Amino acid sequence: MPLERRIIEASLRKKGFIQEGGDHRYFYHEVSGKRTGAYAYVSRGSGYKVYSDNLLSAIKKELRLDTLKQVRDFLRCPMSSEEYNSILKSKGVF
Repeated sequence: MPLERRIIEASLRKKGFIQEGGDHRYFYHEVSGKRTGAYAYVSRGSGYKVYSDNLLSAIKKELRLDTLKQVRDFLRCPMSSEEYNSILKSKGVF
């Protein structure tokens, strides 16, 4: 199920990601002021206003999640930032 870019960006900001970049935006995950290694790249091109499952799969890898359902839950907000941090901790990301 496709997601709009504005929803993706707003969700990332809300859950502890710091935005950097210009034309192409990078969002880096931070906990207690330190980067965890998880990030997301969001293209600003006109062809990327809506992200299909193919692009969400790329974001899945960047966010270090296992399934597209987890990505959708993360971006649509059923998954809290605490739950996300717990997943990353269990994987040894930080």
